[in-house]
Amino acid sequence: MWVGLQKFSIKEKMYDYSDVFLYFFVIFVSLVYVSLYIGNRHTMTINWLRFFYFLTIFLLSFLNTWGSNRKELLDELDRTIDMRPELMLRKERGITQIKQELAHSRKDDLTTRLRLSESLWQEYSAFNTDSASYYAEQMYKLATSLNDRPHIIYAILHRADALMTAGMFKEAFDLLATIRSCSQNPDYATIYFHLCRTLYGYMTDYAVTPTERAAYQHCTKLYRDSVLACYQRKTSMWRMVYADALTVDGHAAEGVKVMLPYKPSGDSRFDAAYSYTLAEAYRGAHDQQNAFDYYVIAATNDMKNDTREYIALRKLAMMLYEEGDIDRAYRYLSICMEDAKACNARLRVLEILDTFPVINGAYLAKKHQQQERLIWAIVVISLLAVLLLVAYCYVVKQKRKLLNTRQRLWEANNGLKEANRQLKEGNELMEKQKRQIAENSYLKEIYIGRYMDQCSSYLDKLDHLRRNLRKLVEHGGQKELQAFFISSSKELNNELSEFYDNFDDTFLELFPNFVNEFNALLQPDEQIVPKAGHQLNTELRIFALIRLGITDSVKIAQFLRYSLTTIYNYRTRVRNKAVGNRDDLEKMVAMIGRNDNNTSKNYFVNLKVLSLISDYQ
Repeated sequence: MWVGLQKFSIKEKMYDYSDVFLYFFVIFVSLVYVSLYIGNRHTMTINWLRFFYFLTIFLLSFLNTWGSNRKELLDELDRTIDMRPELMLRKERGITQIKQELAHSRKDDLTTRLRLSESLWQEYSAFNTDSASYYAEQMYKLATSLNDRPHIIYAILHRADALMTAGMFKEAFDLLATIRSCSQNPDYATIYFHLCRTLYGYMTDYAVTPTERAAYQHCTKLYRDSVLACYQRKTSMWRMVYADALTVDGHAAEGVKVMLPYKPSGDSRFDAAYSYTLAEAYRGAHDQQNAFDYYVIAATNDMKNDTREYIALRKLAMMLYEEGDIDRAYRYLSICMEDAKACNARLRVLEILDTFPVINGAYLAKKHQQQERLIWAIVVISLLAVLLLVAYCYVVKQKRKLLNTRQRLWEANNGLKEANRQLKEGNELMEKQKRQIAENSYLKEIYIGRYMDQCSSYLDKLDHLRRNLRKLVEHGGQKELQAFFISSSKELNNELSEFYDNFDDTFLELFPNFVNEFNALLQPDEQIVPKAGHQLNTELRIFALIRLGITDSVKIAQFLRYSLTTIYNYRTRVRNKAVGNRDDLEKMVAMIGRNDNNTSKNYFVNLKVLSLISDYQ
């Protein structure tokens, strides 16, 4: 049934796929159930969904339990097989030790040599057929020399057992025929009947004609019944033999009931035989799962027992092959073949050869298929590697383009930032210029107003002076004219004082910190402070004119109505009070209040001062 499913490495993988399907089915049913339950519709549909839901949960639990139990058994068997080299080495060391004792024993101590030979037979039994036969023959010789009848019979039985395992049925039959009378002795009857039953069982398996097979089957049944009669009822050995008889007779289910419950005895060789017989009963009852489990248990006990002559692992390999686990089946069958050859169990070799070509062919086909898949995988991986290389080169190229683009964007961004900064500075400059224009317009209005007021005042005064002079000329005398000139001189002084005050107000409006900044250029104890009620004194007015760009002493003298010498002396005296170089004082005064906000102001100051000077003149 499972032979065609070689795409699965083991049956447990099928359970995994079933689990996935069932899990999705549970989720689907749950969602449908919840949606219908919330809608409170289709009561019958909800009941059916509920039934499928719990059934799926049960199946999941069952499959998980089943799969996990089988996996644990197989893992235990694999661990035991992995430990086999160490177990074999330990057994060989034990055999070597017994051989050394035998070699060092005295030649005339036949009893000791007989005991050691029997121990070696026991060690080689089911381990190496040739050695077991050799030491059985040595037992026979030593027992004959000692005239030890029981050991002679045991030696013959042991040698017959080895011959049967080697496939030498006639020689074994002839040996057993020589001690047929021992079947009447209870001490030997069980072993004798067991060997006869085994011999006829082998002969049945390899019978050529149906007549011979039927005859051998009849003899096998008779000797099996004889073996059964040798054991006490309900004992483990009796149950095992009786279950084997029931299985052969087609009542395998009853045989299973006879053998259960299975309780390991601690003797790995007996447990291997018991679990193998139970596995055969389950297989006869068509219970493949339990048969599989007990074949695994029997094979595990065989591996622990250091035996090389067994059947359970071979039949387990066949079941694994039928279920599609080709790798594990091939591995187990290869172990069986190696052990059968090492044991020289030709009968087991023949049995293995019946099935080995099939499994080996399937294994080679699978390996060939895996190699083809590997080749295709390598081709696909190579193509993917090429595509990956191309993609990598493309990505590197695109990355370089991206880096170049980012560099250009960075440069453009920096250019934009710089342009934005310049634009911002331009905007700020424009804003300053707007403010300056607005301020200049405001100052212009103020200065023009003042200039017009002053001109109007001067025109009125000139007109008043003209009328007064006319009256004096027409009606006045010398005295009145003289008095008029005296009063005009006083008015002129008043006008001059008003002019200087107007100059001071205008200048300090434009340069409100002029006095402080000018004093900062002088030594601390030489600073110039105007008198109370006055804004600027003569010295400050001289340097205020210098600040306005009027550096000619002649013009300054005319403006302030001082002599040229006086103006020169004032300038020299103030330069001597300078903090630093005296020659740089007037240059530094010219820089007082010189900034972008005052540039236009200075221009209008010059206009205002020039207008005042022009009017004064």
